[in-house]
Amino acid sequence: MFDPTSFISQFGLLAVFGTAAIEGDAAVVTAGVLAQRGILPLWPVIFAGMAGGWFSDLLIYHLARRFRDHPRTVRGVTAARKWRFFNIAVAYPMLLALAIRFMPGVRTAGPVALATATPITPLRYTILTGIAAFLWSFILVHVGQQASHIIAHLFKGFDLPEWVEIGIPVAIVLVLTVFAIRKWRKRVPGA
Repeated sequence: MFDPTSFISQFGLLAVFGTAAIEGDAAVVTAGVLAQRGILPLWPVIFAGMAGGWFSDLLIYHLARRFRDHPRTVRGVTAARKWRFFNIAVAYPMLLALAIRFMPGVRTAGPVALATATPITPLRYTILTGIAAFLWSFILVHVGQQASHIIAHLFKGFDLPEWVEIGIPVAIVLVLTVFAIRKWRKRVPGA
């Protein structure tokens, strides 16, 4: 019979990295649940979540920086300058670089704004987002650990196999990841 716990323990850290880069919050919280259950080790989970989130931030930033003079990018930044939030955010680029990981609606627009509309250097951006990604992953993994306690308490009276309790958060992450990929594909023409 297929044992999902051994599969997760073997490929889990790679999955945490990938889903943290694509989806983000729910993936790292779920990894915290798995770490609490002892299926994945705590500190490698934190660093895998950090690396996935950091990788996506850096990828978006460097792509935006590379294509900052592209007419489409220039049009987008020019249009965004009409928004009050955009002007406030780019006025404090170091604060924005630290806050991007904690602002789900700005995770794509933030790095693009920083790369195209501020003088922040790639080194400074890399350092600041690395710090933010570590704190983000650390906090969310611990939220996942607390969620694991709640899940265990909810299923306390039931005689369910452990993989069912683990399967619930994993299924949620899979659904959210598919939803995020579909949403991204609708937004990006030709994807």
